[in-house]
Amino acid sequence: MKIGYFKLDEKVNETIGKVVTRTLRFPILILRRVEDRRSDAAPIFEIFEPNSMGEEVGIGAVWERRMKATDEVFLSGMIDDPSFPEPLPIALFGDEFNGFDVQWRREREPQTYGNGAMAGGYGQQRRSGGQRSGGSGFAGGSTAGTNGEYVGAGRSVDEEVPF
Repeated sequence: MKIGYFKLDEKVNETIGKVVTRTLRFPILILRRVEDRRSDAAPIFEIFEPNSMGEEVGIGAVWERRMKATDEVFLSGMIDDPSFPEPLPIALFGDEFNGFDVQWRREREPQTYGNGAMAGGYGQQRRSGGQRSGGSGFAGGSTAGTNGEYVGAGRSVDEEVPF
């Protein structure tokens, strides 16, 4: 599901975009390439939002990924803030010159049936107070390690994502 976009604003020479959902609204987001990546595991881009004081606050990052089936390159990451009950997973499709579409898709979780059989689920999470059943939800802290690598959300960046 498309929830936003990023495109180059030639007036300010920045990649600017927005993300809007039913309950979240980010009318101005800035996507910046990470110039001094200290590790191959560091994000390709960081996402910033200007706060009410005009300061740019880091609220997300994306890493380059390839789809296994088609070898198509896309960006995958999260928008996150301490005020969120859990991070918002996103994927960006496109490029820096033509712009990116921001997509969201609920993570698939295995479902167990009465006979113990497992099956993939889509949108089957049960939420209570912003937490996943059987999980702890967002417990705070950073999703970035000391070298900028992704270490949060209980999943490796190298795992296949459902986009």
